[in-house]
Amino acid sequence: MFWIGAIVSLCYVPGITGAYIATQWPVLSILLPFALWRSGPITAAHWAGLAFLAYAAARLPYAPIFNDGVFGLWLVFIMAGSFWLGSTVDNLRGLYAGLVLGASVSSAIAVLQAFGYSDIPRISTAPAGLYVNSVQQGMILALVAVALVSERMWLWLPALAPGLVLSGSRGAFIALAAGVASVYVRGVWILAATACAALFFLVYPLSGSDAVRMTIWNAAAHNLTWLGLGPGSFFSWAWPYNGSILYPEYAHNDALQLAFEYGIAAVLPIGIFGFVLTRTAEREWPVVVAFLVAGCYSMPLWVPVASFLGCVVAGRVVRGWALARRDSDGSGSDVLSWFALRRRHAGTAGDGLVPVVAHH
Repeated sequence: MFWIGAIVSLCYVPGITGAYIATQWPVLSILLPFALWRSGPITAAHWAGLAFLAYAAARLPYAPIFNDGVFGLWLVFIMAGSFWLGSTVDNLRGLYAGLVLGASVSSAIAVLQAFGYSDIPRISTAPAGLYVNSVQQGMILALVAVALVSERMWLWLPALAPGLVLSGSRGAFIALAAGVASVYVRGVWILAATACAALFFLVYPLSGSDAVRMTIWNAAAHNLTWLGLGPGSFFSWAWPYNGSILYPEYAHNDALQLAFEYGIAAVLPIGIFGFVLTRTAEREWPVVVAFLVAGCYSMPLWVPVASFLGCVVAGRVVRGWALARRDSDGSGSDVLSWFALRRRHAGTAGDGLVPVVAHH
């Protein structure tokens, strides 16, 4: 797990490996299929995810711009692969160590940028390290920091602090505060308290970016449909704003963007994360809290490193629940993936044994 975290977090160098489509998405497309060879529990959450993938694929022909639709569908499959990877592992410390390696490099570059280093391009005025945008930099570093705190990996934290502070992202600080608080206070009610604090913190004073965000929310909410406009449709969406054309690309609210693109079917992924949110006893729960808090006013589900981390953690929480349920009442089954089952069958065919799925 360390190496996949390190590779994903270090493979993207703005200006060298591209900027429009971050390199992490193609790298994840290459690495995640290997997770199909791993075994893990199949739960209702997995079936809901498969149903959502099928619906997203069926809606591809209805996307306003086909290329954007393919891109959006591609990202959904990467999210699903990340979720499955998380549901096959018992410990994420190695992954966190790999991710923090890249996050530390990004933080160090942000310090250099603050002192005038400009060889790595960025689209924000604040230092952004490897992540082009300071908002993305702050969000990713905040999520990784919460993961480290949840595992008591204290020695890595100082390396992230400069980049997090230099990002100047209020949203990152809110997600960080919510995640760290949830390490010590295990209760869903903490989200309500965070929401109240975040609302005040984000809109007082109301900045220009806040006003644009609220305009996007209002316009998106008034254009929701039962079936959704199709995968990637938000990337294609534009409307007049202050005498020009606004292309937001993201709704800056993950649930709203899912509902915009997939309509009523958005209840499937939202329901999965909602269930994960109720598993307050799981070690990874604080990372889920930080991820969902950030998703209320930003787009962690559509940012490669943040999306990968959030979906892997969600899968790991579901695995913890499934195995605990199996051990406590004997229900459920530890099911092998199709590829793992094929491999196991090939390994036993020579001795006449028939591979079986272990039922408990």
